[in-house]
Amino acid sequence: MYRFENNFVVWTYILLICLSIGYVSAESCDVIVSSRHGNAKNGTFRSPKSKITGNYPSNSHCIYKFIGWSTERVKIRFTFFDLQGRAPACDHDYLDIYTQIKSERETLNLLDAQLAGRFCGDLLGSLQNLIVSSKNFIVLSFYTDATKEHKGFTGYYEFFDASVYDIGTEAPPAMCGYTIRSENRKTGFIMSPTFPGMYADNMFCYYKLQGKAGERIKLHFIEFSLYHGEEYCPYDYVKIYDGYTNDAPVIGTFCGNYDNTTVLYSSGEALHIEFLTSQGRVLFDKQPLENSGDFTVPRKGFNITYKFSDQIVKLDFILPDAEHLIGTECDQRIMSKQETNGTIKSPNYPGSFPQNITCRYYLDGLMDRQHLEKARILFFDFDIPGNMPYCALGYVGLNEDSRLKDGTVKEKFCGTLRPPPLTSQGPRLVLTLDTRGAVQGGRFMAKYKFITDYSIPGTQISEDYAIPGTPISEGQCKFLYDDTSGPSGTFNTPRHPGNYPTDLTCEYIFRPGHDVIVLISFDSFDLDARQPNQLGCLGRDYLEILEEGHTKNNFSLVERHCGEIAPGPYTSSRVVKIVFHSNKSITKMGFKARYYFQTKEEIYGKCGEHVINSQGSGGIIKSPDYPRKYKSRTFCQWTVRASKPTNKILIETATFQLEGMMKQTGCQNSVMRIYGDVNSVQPVEVLCGSMNSKVAFLSTGDTFRITFVTSFRSLGAKGFKLSWTEVSEDETCFGFKCAKNNYCISSELKCNDLPNCGRSDESDETAECPTTAGVQILHIAIGTSISSFFCIILLICGFYHRRKFRSERTPPDHDHVEVRYVSAPTGCNTTDRLLMEEKTQESPRCQKVSMV
Repeated sequence: MYRFENNFVVWTYILLICLSIGYVSAESCDVIVSSRHGNAKNGTFRSPKSKITGNYPSNSHCIYKFIGWSTERVKIRFTFFDLQGRAPACDHDYLDIYTQIKSERETLNLLDAQLAGRFCGDLLGSLQNLIVSSKNFIVLSFYTDATKEHKGFTGYYEFFDASVYDIGTEAPPAMCGYTIRSENRKTGFIMSPTFPGMYADNMFCYYKLQGKAGERIKLHFIEFSLYHGEEYCPYDYVKIYDGYTNDAPVIGTFCGNYDNTTVLYSSGEALHIEFLTSQGRVLFDKQPLENSGDFTVPRKGFNITYKFSDQIVKLDFILPDAEHLIGTECDQRIMSKQETNGTIKSPNYPGSFPQNITCRYYLDGLMDRQHLEKARILFFDFDIPGNMPYCALGYVGLNEDSRLKDGTVKEKFCGTLRPPPLTSQGPRLVLTLDTRGAVQGGRFMAKYKFITDYSIPGTQISEDYAIPGTPISEGQCKFLYDDTSGPSGTFNTPRHPGNYPTDLTCEYIFRPGHDVIVLISFDSFDLDARQPNQLGCLGRDYLEILEEGHTKNNFSLVERHCGEIAPGPYTSSRVVKIVFHSNKSITKMGFKARYYFQTKEEIYGKCGEHVINSQGSGGIIKSPDYPRKYKSRTFCQWTVRASKPTNKILIETATFQLEGMMKQTGCQNSVMRIYGDVNSVQPVEVLCGSMNSKVAFLSTGDTFRITFVTSFRSLGAKGFKLSWTEVSEDETCFGFKCAKNNYCISSELKCNDLPNCGRSDESDETAECPTTAGVQILHIAIGTSISSFFCIILLICGFYHRRKFRSERTPPDHDHVEVRYVSAPTGCNTTDRLLMEEKTQESPRCQKVSMV
């Protein structure tokens, strides 16, 4: 009786608590928690609990209903969670959560209610940190099966004031939307429907912000956390339109996380914002069976402040050839229409600009396969309060980074002194006007111009910096290089290592000073995959090397190159012009080359210029240090002149080993050029590589000129040995007449072990050359061998004689005996041997020695 009364009292007390303050017992399965009964606005809840095991019972279905006033919202937070099953399948025990219920009637039939999420497992961290209702209802539906029991869940609930979600004129009940007008509210918040709790799946909400004419709207992201489904936000996103409807231009689509530094502006008086969610989110670092991000990733939503104002920068300072970058306060972008020009100015110009603003000017030159431009700015009016170089009260600055809405300022200008002309390094120039901290306004006005950029460097000042060649004419691909700007540098085809444009002609002019020689060599060369045809480089992209004559600007062609075979190094003390031309079809990487201005003493080294007067004979020409390797950056020149104007000079190769392969890669690092005349600028032959057979060249006049040049990158080779011969083609010959080529040469050149008669003619080394020399050498060799043999025999015999006839008596100490072998005196036979000879005056005696 006592036990029954006590239990009755306990159950009565529990029931009163349930009805009055909202505390929920685990023994009653279906639970209703309402803030409408009593004053309690928060409490705890838990799953049913078995008295025996302490776990929740099997085969149960419990409903938890949280019902608040119409002016309230409900939020719940789990403090413990352990249900049988594994997300996302949850095929044993699970908890369904409904947050989108709009009426109490809907809580009676959950089949038509929108499910916020199904949860199971034992990982409390995989649950959303906070769950908030979209209205004043939350329903939890708890299911268990008969297989296994776990500890269940516990949580905390709270009813709170919903006025924070009263952000504007609400759309009809069947829709999620708000309209906010500036005549009602100048500032406020827009939030996702359940912020800061987990937002639901498959939602669509809109927010319309509409101001008065002349006003603009400022948005500031306070908190923003949506599921980030890669770059294009395919799952959940906020999209902001710069106008009244979603037909207006899009300012941006946002997902993921944004900090509170994100600020956006409307261009006019209206913004249209849409919030859309979906389902089927994935986790890219999970296995397929666990690959569900619907309820395990943060889904807090967003909280954004807005402000209507007519004090935001007026955009009428942006001229028609520019466009406002929507979403920014006053940024503008000017795009080139091919070498166009115009004006930029500060807001309110010629009046003072507003304080505490940041405006960026993006000037974008053309950049495609055919065009590449730079932007240049020249200031005409400039008055920015402040002192250089600090510019603490505002500045105009050149940005270091050219990205939109990003980058730091690397160079600031302020005061009344106009900045120097500014030129971009690439196709984009970014200028920033920053008036934050300004105590009074200022202004500026500048002219801009887009100029063609050929991306051609020039004189090397340091490892990372080069001064480009001086453009001869702005907008044209013509550049001048001289020794006053620096001793060395590089130049290349436009846009190298990218492909050069089509239908383009470029000129590179190199002007050495007094006693200075320019050396030009090519690091890479690729103009056209097709090789030169029978007509040379006709119809192909090509490069020409020209040299100025005695008359100024009168250039003569030296060489023309196309295909992939690089030109050899080239030197000259005259003005050199290199012309590159591309046609309208195929484009390639082009070339990259180096140039060096050096004094004659520096480049000549051990070589230099040599003038050889023949005097009717011949001689030898060798590369520097032959047969050792020649060195880099070497220049040699030999001029051989015949003794008579009617005679000619014949050049023949005895040894020839240079770097390069003439018909494959070209003479990139070392080259020999042979000129048929002393005044000729176009070589008759260009040689490199190795030659196993002898090659001969005959001058057209009485003079032959030979040059040898190596580049900066040359590694050296054995070099060359050439023979030169003065020849006459007259019928009358007082010297030696070559048998095959009929050249008349000096008789002194016969039999000199050098080729002197030309190609395939060795008569100077065979005809009338003495043949006894070889026989004499053979006889000498035979005689030397026989003499050596007899000497060895004599030594052996003498050693034997000494051993056999040595005296066995030890000589007295005072005796001094010398043993030696001498020639046998006259009268001794070959079998006689001299006996020991004391140092006396006795004459040598012969003694017969019997042979064993």
